[in-house]
Amino acid sequence: MANSDSSRKTVDKAMQVLHTFNEANPELSISELSERLGMHKSIVSRTVQALRDWKMLEKDAITGRIRVGEGAFRIGQLFSWHANLGRIGKPLLEALARDTGQAAHLSVLDRTFSLVIAGADSPKALRIIMRVGEHRCLHSTAGGKLMLAHADPQLLDFIIKESGLPALTAETIISPEQLRSELETVRRNGIAWNQGENTVGAGAVAAPVFDSAGRFAAALSVVYPLGAVSKPELNAVAEQVVSAAREFSKQLGHLG
Repeated sequence: MANSDSSRKTVDKAMQVLHTFNEANPELSISELSERLGMHKSIVSRTVQALRDWKMLEKDAITGRIRVGEGAFRIGQLFSWHANLGRIGKPLLEALARDTGQAAHLSVLDRTFSLVIAGADSPKALRIIMRVGEHRCLHSTAGGKLMLAHADPQLLDFIIKESGLPALTAETIISPEQLRSELETVRRNGIAWNQGENTVGAGAVAAPVFDSAGRFAAALSVVYPLGAVSKPELNAVAEQVVSAAREFSKQLGHLG
């Protein structure tokens, strides 16, 4: 427990240092940081050095003052990219929800999980609700399967080693061999399904969104109550999801 508390305090100090920089104070000296934070200069200096090692901060070669580094900028750009995806995708999600009568969502890969970044609710009383900001397992969701299918195979190997494939419902695929076989089908068909594998009674179909370089950018999905949508209706929904994902990809500059 002591080691855990110490690690948390170290992270807290690093975050305090980073959050001291703002538009009014883009550059600060070690002394200024120490004074503003109420930390001893030696602690601030060590913390700044660690952040410099990770390129979260950088030191001006002439003045010696500290400013935000390219590492922090890169992470900020990633957030901006996700926000931009959500902004572009919102009208498509709303149209998809309206046309299918089911909830539509946009999700991206976040480490070893799927992160919902935008959504549009179903207009029906009987509906599946997913909230923006929710994290979902990759192996049990339609969007997550797309992410695994388009990611480096080492991602799945890492997930299996670190956490396995937990059974969230009786339908969840927990066999690595079975999941790898399904991912091959996903890559071949360009679409993924979830048949009650993440939440009892909830199904989903998802199609990939690609950026201008042809890289996987996000998963566009429609979720629905199992048993409330007929097979012909599901086929039509799948076609609409694929069509919307292609339109989204075009808006991102993908020409494929």
